[in-house]
Amino acid sequence: MRTSYRLVPPAVLAIGLLLCPVAPASAAATTTAGPAAATAMALTLDEGSCEPLARRFLCSVSYSGAIAPVAIRWFVNGGYIPAYDNKSFVGIGCQPTVRYDIRAVISDATGASVEYHTTPVCRSGNP
Repeated sequence: MRTSYRLVPPAVLAIGLLLCPVAPASAAATTTAGPAAATAMALTLDEGSCEPLARRFLCSVSYSGAIAPVAIRWFVNGGYIPAYDNKSFVGIGCQPTVRYDIRAVISDATGASVEYHTTPVCRSGNP
């Protein structure tokens, strides 16, 4: 037995595509660039910590959503420490039993900034 197949004329195919309720690709692209995408890209401090060891703090910060370039600035007892610029991990020397004020300020190209702040007490002895 012989089976016959007919090709759909291009005009009928074009009409079918025009009546199809599927959104075009450009419409999908505009929905991802809306307000939800803008908030997902906001600069956020993910984590910050300063581990007290003997006569030293090991401090780190991590962030997400930043627009390059990103700047990280560290402050110890209110003083800016340029040697620590743009480092996410630093070792800060300290005097035992003294409380320190440590801040890390992270800013990005949009002008957004977040801050990690802690006031640990320096330990003496061996780590």
